[in-house]
Amino acid sequence: MLYLHNLLKGKIIKNKCNMTIFSERHGYTKGSDELIRKEITRPINNSILNWFSEIEEHFRGSYYAIEKEIWQYFLEEKLIKYQHNRDFRTIVIINYLEDVSNSWFQKLNLIEFFLSRFKNITTTDNYFEIIERLNNEFERLNFAYRIIGNKVEELTSKIEIDAIEEALDNEHKGVKTHLQDALAFLSVTHETPSYRSSIHQSISAVEACCRAITNESTLGRALNKLENSGVKINKELQKGFSEIYYYTNGVDGIRHALMDDSNPPTADEAIFMLVSCSAFINYLTKKKNQK
Repeated sequence: MLYLHNLLKGKIIKNKCNMTIFSERHGYTKGSDELIRKEITRPINNSILNWFSEIEEHFRGSYYAIEKEIWQYFLEEKLIKYQHNRDFRTIVIINYLEDVSNSWFQKLNLIEFFLSRFKNITTTDNYFEIIERLNNEFERLNFAYRIIGNKVEELTSKIEIDAIEEALDNEHKGVKTHLQDALAFLSVTHETPSYRSSIHQSISAVEACCRAITNESTLGRALNKLENSGVKINKELQKGFSEIYYYTNGVDGIRHALMDDSNPPTADEAIFMLVSCSAFINYLTKKKNQK
């Protein structure tokens, strides 16, 4: 897998029709060649506002119910003030997004809070449709974040997102739990994302998958017994994941209790591991089902 900023390096901002604009084609302006990280620009903020407006238009009842929860539980404000003052109704989200004192990650926190509620009161199709609409806007505006499940992650490639989503649907509960934890530790809306813990959970998801196939106690043993369990994979690929397993478990590995912080893992390494482990889980699952 390529690192994320290499995937879109040199990419120019495109309009909704997926075409470069006049001034860019003729060299009067230069499209952005960098992803926007750790800030929400005016166009991005407006796209989020428009997204919420569309949801309000089509899902009024659900929207207002969640906005009330946002007032009470996200903003920790007095409910009686919301109930008796109409000025606070239907503009809670708008006011929060337009308030320049709210940081970029606080606004992403708001999106996560909203989606965690909306997911439980709408159909699956509606839920994924509205996520896709916002992800398309983030891609169009070179924003370095995407929504996966109901979490905001620093991911940019649709292929990578699809791989993780597919792995999250794995039939084994342990696999899903470890991947969900890997995402949670990676989430930009956490005050202190833990890339080491995210990597740990990603490789643990692979371990859970291999153990489910082979009934072995560790990933190292399970990788060597895959063929005996009817899952034949390329020897070099098996060797590669054995090396990754050592990277997470060896003396200098991520899991090792005595590891110091002289060379801590980065966000790129955590994302690389999450995507790679998700893809490998999907590969093993398909191989297993082909038996």
